[in-house]
Amino acid sequence: MRNKIALALVGLTSASVLMACSSSESKFAAELKAAGFGTVQPTSETERKTKKVGTKTVKSSTKVLEAVIQVKGCDLEFEKVSGQSGYWLDELHVNGQEPEWPGYPENLRKQQVEALLADKSQKPAGFSSCYKP
Repeated sequence: MRNKIALALVGLTSASVLMACSSSESKFAAELKAAGFGTVQPTSETERKTKKVGTKTVKSSTKVLEAVIQVKGCDLEFEKVSGQSGYWLDELHVNGQEPEWPGYPENLRKQQVEALLADKSQKPAGFSSCYKP
């Protein structure tokens, strides 16, 4: 009987975690769509950290939401920390490489991304091979 109760609790916990993940991912997708981006399929990953404080080890985790969106021929990765407002342009995906975007521009709308791609600011390596004005 205890095994059945424990199994039921594990199942409920897993279901609630999955619903929370999909909920924050769908909110991120809605945020990017509101910014003018088209089809968005966000994913999430959990970053775990441990830190030694005196004699104790403190563990923490942060859920990061990611979405790769194609703009002007370039696959751009946007990221957001779950539960916080705002997102940033993190990486350019080109030729199997993922160079980070200099300056991490934040909360850009689609028109702002297009303007950023067209201006003379510093761009990641490989940018010119994907950009199609």
